[in-house]
Formats: sequence, C-alpha cells, structure tokens
Amino acid sequence: MKKRLTAERRNEIAQLLLKNGNMKASSLAEHFGVSTETIRKDLIYLESQGIAQKSYGGAIASSELLLERPISQKEMERMEIKTAIAERAAVMIPRNGVIFLDAGSTTYALARLLRLREDLTVFTNSIMVLNILSDSANQVYALGGRVRGSSKGIVGAWATQAISSLHFDLAFLGSDGFRDLSGPSCVSYEEAEVKRAVLKSSSQTVVLSDHTKFLSNSLFQFADWSQLTALVTDRREAPDIKSLAEKISQAVNVICV
Repeated sequence: MKKRLTAERRNEIAQLLLKNGNMKASSLAEHFGVSTETIRKDLIYLESQGIAQKSYGGAIASSELLLERPISQKEMERMEIKTAIAERAAVMIPRNGVIFLDAGSTTYALARLLRLREDLTVFTNSIMVLNILSDSANQVYALGGRVRGSSKGIVGAWATQAISSLHFDLAFLGSDGFRDLSGPSCVSYEEAEVKRAVLKSSSQTVVLSDHTKFLSNSLFQFADWSQLTALVTDRREAPDIKSLAEKISQAVNVICV
C-alpha cells in the first residue's frame, strides 16, 4: 500500500508541475501532509525519470514533456510502419472478440483494418476510431466523458467507471514513449488513468508503438512491462533501440514487424 501511495503522490506532483510549471517543495509538503524530505525524494525520482528539473526550493516541469503534438499530425507520420504494426496486431484478435481500442495514431491504423471485420465488439475512447468504425458491421461502443482536443481521446471519471464494469478479451493501447522507464508512458494524467483502468479490465493488453517511442519519455507511466501481454513494434538495429528492446523482452513479449 505504501508503494502505491508513493506512486500516486508522485503522479499528482507531476500533474501539478505540468499545470503550474513549477512548485515549491514546502507547498507540496503542506499539500500532501508529508515532510519536505519526502518531497525532496519525490522530486529526485521525478528528475531521474525526466519529468522534473530541480530548482532552488522546489522543481520545474521538464520542458520536453510540456509539448504534445495533435493526433492529426501524428497520424500522417510513418504510415507504412504503423500499418505494418496494425496488421500484426489484427492477427491477434480472435473471432467474435470483445476488444478495446485506445486513442492514438497506431491504434487508429488498426481501426482502419478492422473495418473489414464484422464479428467484433469494439469499445473505444477515441473519437477518430469511432468515426472510422461507426459504419462497419462490428458492434461499436463509445465511452462517455470529456474529449481531449489534442488526442481526440475521451477521458475522466465517467470513462474509467464504465471501463471498470466491462471485460475485454484484448486491449490495444498506445504510448508516447518509454526510454529509461520500466514501462510505457503518456503525456496526459487523465489518459494514463483510462489506460490503467483498461489494464485491470482486460484479459490481455498489448501496446502498439513504433521505434521512435524507444527514444522518448513522457510524463505519466501507466504500467510496468510485466503487467502487459506484448509490445508490437518495428525492428530497428540502432544499438540504443536494440538494447532497450532486449531489456524489455525480459519482462514482456516483444513482437517486431
């Protein structure tokens, strides 16, 4: 329980840094009802993860993590690679399966392929996935909640509560990066909460990410690799990517296309 409370506090500190740009250690200690020494350890951890930069008396948010490009831009990048990843992921979906599709450009590529199916029950928090699958012969369900403009993802308590009442045979999640982390991450705390809820409600959970995610981190880690079923990605021989892929494969099945 203590480990979980520490993780929750650090996630909230990261959210406060993202919202405010900077925070004083004394203010954080008062907010959470803990000592400044505990906050200092939290900030050291967040700095090690590339989330925060320590400053006099507190910390500021890492500038690289404050940027989030809209999905309308990302969906046009590396389309051939994302399609290849999606094709491999589609093979994993059983007939008459109940699946979840996350908001993201690679999960969107998978949704495009699933227009050809007619046997699936699909739940999603992605407006883009809804748009492309709404005319298919599959049964498609939307989660309720607030729509984030940059990702077109539906988030919030309404969405996570709905997920907790469901069960998926297979879920496909996206990620904004996992360099130097013990699992995949994303830029939005609310989207991380949706992903965590999906993880609890799915028999199998697969992350779809192209090789560029081996080179970046994002703000909120939403799972450890050991909690996931597989990572589907594209093969790259660059030493840093290859080394990290081998390390990840010790905890989860890494499928390269």
